[in-house]
Amino acid sequence: MKNLEQENIEKRKNTPLTASEALGFFFIPISFAKLKRWSNTDFNKAEMERFKKFGFDRKIKEAKDIRKFGLIFYTSIPIILAYLLK
Repeated sequence: MKNLEQENIEKRKNTPLTASEALGFFFIPISFAKLKRWSNTDFNKAEMERFKKFGFDRKIKEAKDIRKFGLIFYTSIPIILAYLLK
C-alpha cells in the first residue's frame, strides 16, 4: 500500500498541465482581482495554491512559464499594431 501511495505522489509531481489549464494561464496571465472582496475570483492564484497544496511541482513551473509567454503575447500586440498602423 505504501508503495502505491509513493507512486501516486511521484506521478502527481510530474504530471504536466492540461490544455485547458495552460490556456487559462496564457490568456489571463495577470490578476484582475485587486480588491480584497474579489480575491476569491482570481483563477490563477487559486490554481497555483492548489498546485502547491497537492505538490504539483511540474505544473507550478509550467504555469509560471506560460504566464510569462502570455505577458509577452499581450505586450507584443500593441507594438505590432503600432507598427502596422504607421
